Amino acid sequence: MKHKLEIRNKLWFRVILLSVCTFLLAGTASAALEITDFFSDYTSSEVTIKASQDHQGKAVFQLLDGTRVVESQEVPFKASAGEVVSKVILWQNKPQNDYYTAKVSIYNDTRLHGNKTYQVSYGTVAMPSFHVVDFSPSNKGVQLLLRPFNPSAVDIKIELLEGNDIIYTKTKEDVSLTSNAELKIDWPFLLNNNEQYSVRTKILTHRLYAEPLINTYIASFNAGEDVDILPDDVEVDEYGASVTLRGNSQVPFDGFIDVLAVNRVTNEKKTFRQQVEEILVSGQEDTAGVVWKDLESGTYDVKIQAVNRENIALDKYETVLRIPDSAVSETPAANNTPALTGYTGFAAIAIIIVVIVLIRRKRGG
Repeated sequence: MKHKLEIRNKLWFRVILLSVCTFLLAGTASAALEITDFFSDYTSSEVTIKASQDHQGKAVFQLLDGTRVVESQEVPFKASAGEVVSKVILWQNKPQNDYYTAKVSIYNDTRLHGNKTYQVSYGTVAMPSFHVVDFSPSNKGVQLLLRPFNPSAVDIKIELLEGNDIIYTKTKEDVSLTSNAELKIDWPFLLNNNEQYSVRTKILTHRLYAEPLINTYIASFNAGEDVDILPDDVEVDEYGASVTLRGNSQVPFDGFIDVLAVNRVTNEKKTFRQQVEEILVSGQEDTAGVVWKDLESGTYDVKIQAVNRENIALDKYETVLRIPDSAVSETPAANNTPALTGYTGFAAIAIIIVVIVLIRRKRGG
């Protein structure tokens, strides 16, 4: 009897020990992944996740009208131990009611680790005290213009999104909206060509006895190369053409200038191409030039294009050129060496073009 009692006590001890270990492991796993912040309105939703262990899982965003799921999106995430990860989604459905509930749930594999909800207001319920006159993101940066209805103070946060990730944030705090307020930001890094980006502006209006009223605005753009031909710096004469380009994008431009000359009488066409020496991004300039070769006297329609390596014209400039007979090199005398004379004349013209280009670079530099 005593032996049976000892066996029973050992069995109960093992059961209790196993239960405690299971509870502790479950608590540790749960604490290893947690939602530290969650925000949503009718345009976007954002969750911040903290991991104390390595995790790979998904965040499920839902927009609820009562118990009915209006929209659902899943976003995978990967977090290392000690890392804080944020994920953003943009709601695709236009709201029809004034109130919704946003919910996020985080999973590791198929196991739920936690969820949070956020009340979403739409329409007059969340009406700000300002009007967004302009919100224009581009390859270069973003411009925001606010016009107040009533005086207020706001914090403005600009976020650049690539997919579901925030890759850049700029915040301006305590902006006084007593008159029109303008904010301009240039991207301080390079963008990927043909990449789709979104910009989210989060404006927090200060309130005396309540939490700030948060309004967000979303706009997207497709990043690409962008340069301008500066009309005031285009020179076209009987010797050749020189062009100054200015970069307008954080996608680097590494391309050419193409110059097409078409004789108005004979319709003969000649094309000249020159590599732009500098790789251009926003605000940078470079000058490139071409020297006419075998261009007879006459009147020409001249079209100058800035062309990338995919032969896509990004900007163009057109003008008219007249080359008088006197500008065309005279036929060398029989007792001269033709090859040497022709080469000397061409080299002289080339030197002139190069000098013009160098002077412009120095002036613009």
